[in-house]
Amino acid sequence: MLKREPFQIEVFTIIMLVGFQRIAGTTIIAEDGPVGEIEDLFFHLETWSVQYVVVNTGSWLSSRKVLLRPNLLSQPDWEQQQVSISLTRQQVRKSPGVETQPPASRQMEHQTAERYKVPFYWGPAGSALAGGGPSGFPLEARLPLEDRQPSDAASESENVLRSAHEMKNYTLEATDGTIGHLEDWIVDTQAWVIRYGVVDTKNWLPARKVLVHAPWIKSTSWSEATATVNLLREEVKGAPRFEPDAPIDRDYEERLFGYYGRESYWVYV
Repeated sequence: MLKREPFQIEVFTIIMLVGFQRIAGTTIIAEDGPVGEIEDLFFHLETWSVQYVVVNTGSWLSSRKVLLRPNLLSQPDWEQQQVSISLTRQQVRKSPGVETQPPASRQMEHQTAERYKVPFYWGPAGSALAGGGPSGFPLEARLPLEDRQPSDAASESENVLRSAHEMKNYTLEATDGTIGHLEDWIVDTQAWVIRYGVVDTKNWLPARKVLVHAPWIKSTSWSEATATVNLLREEVKGAPRFEPDAPIDRDYEERLFGYYGRESYWVYV
């Protein structure tokens, strides 16, 4: 009679909640070879879902930046920092460029440059003007203070796409004052949704980082490079500390939502 070996279950750990700074630089591998690296994520401000992955193709396509839908990507291999895509290099070549779906900030830059008759900093004549404003936008071409807020509100309402790369440096305002700045984003790479903003509070809480659930951010201003969260500073002060080198597990998330007394997002997932 054959002796049966004890039944064993192999456990595979899939990291789903990953920082944007770790995602940036990940190599995209098409069916017939590499095509470039992830440079940015464009997400929907109302749903926080990633609409496009921005890929810098490097010398292969003269550094052209193309937009890829995240549902085309496989689960990334973070050890090798690469992710495969169900397209050929030729199909990637035909993918739309960044200029076809710019984030709201780029559209506002375009409108402002048109209004003040100055070159676009991203165009052929713009390199000498770069620096000084959000994303390097020239200070000379920014809207005057009295015009800035109405213009921003109108422009931002027309396009809710945002750049993860740009917004990760925004100052974060609580309902009663400044908290700190957004240092990174935590992305669910299975659903491709931005779950959290990483807040560096060192300006008023020495060496402390905390997470805020992305939907708690209620408004943003491109011209001021700020985001406003629907929380009090004292609430954030006592929130569970975030350790960048530690994985974000469900126990930590439950403590975070429990502390704030908010309903968890996974109830609806």
